[in-house]
Amino acid sequence: MKSFAIVAMLTTISSVSVLANNQPIEPVLVPLINEQQNINIQMGKYEVTVAEFSRFADATNFQITEECHLYNEKHTPAKKHGTWNNPDLTKQPYRPVVCLGAKDAMAYATWLAKETGKPYRLAKFNEWQYASTAGKTSRYAFGDDLRHSEVCNYENVDDFAHNAGLKKHHGYRNRFGANCNDGATYHTVVGMYRPNDLGLHDIMGNVREITQSCYDSNIEAKQQCKTYVVAGGAWHWLPHPEHMKNPMMFVGSIEGFRLVLDSSNSNPTSEQTQAFIDGLVTAQQHAKLSHQNLKDLPNKVTGVSATLGKNQQVKITWAASTNEGVSYSLYRSYLDINGKVSRKMINIADGIKSTEYIDNLPGKGAASYQVFANNAVGESQPSKEVVVGQHKAFKVGELIQAEYYQNHRKADIISDKQQDSVFLSSNDGHYPPGMYPYSPAWLSYQFDSKHSGSAKLTLNARGQRGAVLEFWQGKDLIATVKLDGARELKQFSVAAQLNAGKEPIQVRGADNNFVILDWFTLEKM
Repeated sequence: MKSFAIVAMLTTISSVSVLANNQPIEPVLVPLINEQQNINIQMGKYEVTVAEFSRFADATNFQITEECHLYNEKHTPAKKHGTWNNPDLTKQPYRPVVCLGAKDAMAYATWLAKETGKPYRLAKFNEWQYASTAGKTSRYAFGDDLRHSEVCNYENVDDFAHNAGLKKHHGYRNRFGANCNDGATYHTVVGMYRPNDLGLHDIMGNVREITQSCYDSNIEAKQQCKTYVVAGGAWHWLPHPEHMKNPMMFVGSIEGFRLVLDSSNSNPTSEQTQAFIDGLVTAQQHAKLSHQNLKDLPNKVTGVSATLGKNQQVKITWAASTNEGVSYSLYRSYLDINGKVSRKMINIADGIKSTEYIDNLPGKGAASYQVFANNAVGESQPSKEVVVGQHKAFKVGELIQAEYYQNHRKADIISDKQQDSVFLSSNDGHYPPGMYPYSPAWLSYQFDSKHSGSAKLTLNARGQRGAVLEFWQGKDLIATVKLDGARELKQFSVAAQLNAGKEPIQVRGADNNFVILDWFTLEKM
């Protein structure tokens, strides 16, 4: 604790000095050269920080009137709250500056160019794209990393630490994230992870980066850009492949920017830049201790099993954690045959010190369980889900509530006005829009059909326009439904072809569009 306090004090001193005047801090630069693309410039080694932007704000009396969608320990981005100089964002001046629009970032670059007499600007998307790959053909400069288990060495992304922080601060977590722990919940001090082969830090993580490339021009005045390209990943997302680009639709705390110098001429390091470099080293030492703390999250609980005994009593057991100072939390999803209890996974016990728990089910419905390990740092990733009890075998003509599935992949229960529906999404990780892998979500139901022949499928659902649901009975596709993009649940009816037998019904998303399914029936014609 003493070393942590000393580093914290040093960081505070360096933070005060780095913010104490309005002389410009020029970025630490690395060469960026690609003859095929006619690129011969220098790019900032780090994303622009609060320390650097503060000099511009003080010198120009910069004012920003638009509040941003702030996402941190105290706020979620559902509503606008605060600007770039919110105290929670400026308390560590060596983090990237966020809560700025593209024109604010460009104003900073223009000011720095004027003050230094050097051609500073934002990167073009093709320049950023080359920089992010470091000339490699893999998904990321450090490799394809298909399991997202190595990315935490290189970038600050959605991971174990992020999910633990979300749960601690806001009471929820993303269903999936990177398969590793980078030590940061939100955006962090620049340069905390390995650089790519060009020497650039954080280019695929920490914060997304605003470029000067136009995404969408004004229809009436083509020279006026409506929205600019934002590239790269951030602490809130799994990493983006380098070709991904999105429009900057609003001001938020997940976007920042990086500068380039439109020249290949090298210049001596200025006094202000050297002071920034020295202060950054101290800030990184401080942040490293904080990161290490979050890396001490407990491991995922393994060996979970559940056994249903007499009087609807369930014994859940699991393997003891290898971490010290651990207690356990137990979550249960209960399938109420009377439809009075939501199937949503809820917390039923905290602070469990042993490796077993006896649960008394509220009825004869099936149930599933997940176990989490907890310590002073936070909560582990969830254990695998284990199931007990019998699921009903539905018959032709019965109304099948969507939440009565026996098995599923990538399905979430959503509750509205005491009614459960099931959200199906092909996004099997917390991937950003536009880069979902094709890995369809599905639900399966026990089914006992005495009928062979024509039938009618009716369902109550909504989803993205053009979303397609397939209904399978064993190996046979028995019906297909295309949704129209309605915002409210509505009924659809199509012809189906049933087989006699006990093959399960599988409802499967046929594309990457989301669907919310409420109920369905299969009736004889």
